[in-house]
Amino acid sequence: MNSETAYLTDLAEVLWPCGGLLGRGGEHALPRDPARAHDGGRDRVREYLPVPSAHNPRVILPITNRYVAARGITAFAHRHTFRDRLRTSVLTTAFTSGLAPLLLRDRLHVGSGWTIEHALAAALDREVLIAIHIGPPRAARKPVLLLLTPAGRAVGYAKIGINDLTSRLVQAETQALRRLADSRLPGITAPRLLHVGEWNGRPLLVQEALPVGHQTDRPTRRQLLRCVLRIAHLDRVAERALSRSPYLETLNTRLDALSARPEAAALRAALYRLPDIRVPFGAWHGDLTRWNIAATARRAFVWDWERLRFGVPLGFDALHYELNECVQAGVRPGVRRWLDNGALLLRDPLLADAGLPSSAVSTVMALYLIDLATRYLHDQVEGGGRLAAVDDWLLPALNGLRERAARETARAHWPNSGSSHAG
Repeated sequence: MNSETAYLTDLAEVLWPCGGLLGRGGEHALPRDPARAHDGGRDRVREYLPVPSAHNPRVILPITNRYVAARGITAFAHRHTFRDRLRTSVLTTAFTSGLAPLLLRDRLHVGSGWTIEHALAAALDREVLIAIHIGPPRAARKPVLLLLTPAGRAVGYAKIGINDLTSRLVQAETQALRRLADSRLPGITAPRLLHVGEWNGRPLLVQEALPVGHQTDRPTRRQLLRCVLRIAHLDRVAERALSRSPYLETLNTRLDALSARPEAAALRAALYRLPDIRVPFGAWHGDLTRWNIAATARRAFVWDWERLRFGVPLGFDALHYELNECVQAGVRPGVRRWLDNGALLLRDPLLADAGLPSSAVSTVMALYLIDLATRYLHDQVEGGGRLAAVDDWLLPALNGLRERAARETARAHWPNSGSSHAG
């Protein structure tokens, strides 16, 4: 059993405490309990397909409803490249035609009893089927359940914490969605909370499914920056000296908690050497990428709010989005491209009009990298995910930004080019 198969087995114990067992097509490893012959369908042995396999599961789909399975494929697919779209089309056709169960042999057999499907149906007062997104290995990996009617219409999404970190993130997103429900976000739609509770002793939230699909697309640069600014104004945007900001105090506290990590000393040294400049602070989504924002001509739809924070330098969301775009073709060349593209984004007139001076661009970029590295180290994701090797790409990029920040500040204060430091 490899680590991915072990993860799938552990996940089955969380979602289906009545029993889940990996097997092959045609096996009935979990027999029906005759004592439950009249319990409203709870005695039924359910079968799911781990796709593409139990050794490399990315989604888990019900075998009994081809339309729900196909909808799960399209909902969780990344369709930003031709290869993505081709893979999605092939898998969708395989499920709608009924060929997928013949081609994909691994099965997850779920025993009779009270399951997550029953709990969600009771919470929403309607029958629901589920398709589950797992994603690649990382510390913050948690199941995201797409809730569908038997006809394949999306009802909502459910998230469940499966360890301390993911439980904290589910609780954080619950709090964020409650705050967003009481906030004004012109031109932005965030999901409504449909249910908050627990499943199998773990935090559970259900949120509505946003109308994202063929009518929406990735945001343009202008749409992205407008969205960044509107999110920033969830908090009162205020200009402060970095050295006197609550943000710097919080960042130092987070670095203190990493004192045992060798990277922490390098991050703190870089932070100390940054110029002490005045920058605007506001809110940021915390994980804004092409995978959780979609737009029409007049509106942006934004989800995955578990990293929402307040009082951070303006522009972090734009930098995070651009970094994730740049590294799609490879980390090292992508980071080099981001060093240029990120600076151009922060120098956009929209951000300049919001109070971000050009002399602060490299300092804000360096602060973003220090913040991101601190998050990665806290989440302990160095071993998984394309961006997680902090000392491999992030620290070298940070060194270059630190030097660039000093030059920008010197030019802004010429001929008196001396400046104090943030630390």
